[in-house]
Amino acid sequence: MAQHETLTDTRPRTAGAPPSLAWVSWLRVVAIAGVVCIHTAGLTAIAPGARGTLHGRLAIALDFGARWAVPVFVMLSGALLLDPARYRGGREFLRRRAVRLLPAVLFWNLVYLGVRRWVLDQPYGWRDVVEWSLTGRVYTALYFFWIVLGLALVTPVLMPWVASVDRRTVRWVGLAAALPVMLTVATQPLRGGGPKWVETPWTWWIGYLGCYLLGWGLRPVTLGARGTAAAVAGVLGLTSLLAWQWRNPHEPAATLERYLPAESYYTPAVLACAVLVFLVASSLGRRRGRAAAADGGDRAARLGRRLGDATLGVFAAHLLVLQWVLTWPVLGGGDAATGVPQLLGRCAAVLVTTYALVLVAGRVPVLRKVV
Repeated sequence: MAQHETLTDTRPRTAGAPPSLAWVSWLRVVAIAGVVCIHTAGLTAIAPGARGTLHGRLAIALDFGARWAVPVFVMLSGALLLDPARYRGGREFLRRRAVRLLPAVLFWNLVYLGVRRWVLDQPYGWRDVVEWSLTGRVYTALYFFWIVLGLALVTPVLMPWVASVDRRTVRWVGLAAALPVMLTVATQPLRGGGPKWVETPWTWWIGYLGCYLLGWGLRPVTLGARGTAAAVAGVLGLTSLLAWQWRNPHEPAATLERYLPAESYYTPAVLACAVLVFLVASSLGRRRGRAAAADGGDRAARLGRRLGDATLGVFAAHLLVLQWVLTWPVLGGGDAATGVPQLLGRCAAVLVTTYALVLVAGRVPVLRKVV
């Protein structure tokens, strides 16, 4: 892979990441596995009667059990990119972001326009392309590119303030920045409409600004053994709640699912879960990093960096690979509502196959710029 830094490619400037930051790479790997689960298992979760079958309930658990992955990616970006010690000025920062992100945005949007036309057999005209582009919906999840682009643009504005305050202040402001978005979702039934003000290409970053700041603010926090255990329990409890409430006829329609929908990434449950996952990973990673530093290196950390560096490419390509894997007869042959082995096999096949393709593509000079 080329030595780039992006909002999802959060390696340090040095050739080898300090052992204390090796957890960042591994958390990115876990998070991209979560994203794959959301999009792969989600096809089974939305099938009619899914809650009445074992594989359907497992799909719902995999889907909503990984909702923290998207905000965690943004937190990891903030954890490194908002570091004043690494910042070299707005012009240099934006140049590096543009070189890395703009070719990828253009390339993958063109690829998925091709998927719509020739794989999904969806004819369209130029007006459709304009509409999809203006709404950030050329294809599922490509809106994430708009998030990272928007946060890149506001980073030079944030850096002088971040450098002038302590981490506790950054944490409080991060929570304050997340609050309006959560209120937008929670009050939707009372106002009508939806959170469209944060779901356009030029405003999508607003919904994740709080996560971006929290990543830097929470980076030095290390939980003890009891705190880590409590955080793990919190993650399990919150993800179970999200899975339980989604389209559950036994969940009172006037309470959780109406005001705090499980599908939204902007709810307090998802943000709290992301924060807890982040703290667990950083706490465990620091303890292991200190132990590994004694012998001057760590093979697991080097492997994590290699896999973590590929996550932007995996994010962009896994939706294309998913279309292919769905045709494999051994994994259901196009029927997403099949059994548990097929469901788990599809998730594993999409993740492993996409990683293999991206790692190979990273050795090709032209493709290296977009994966």
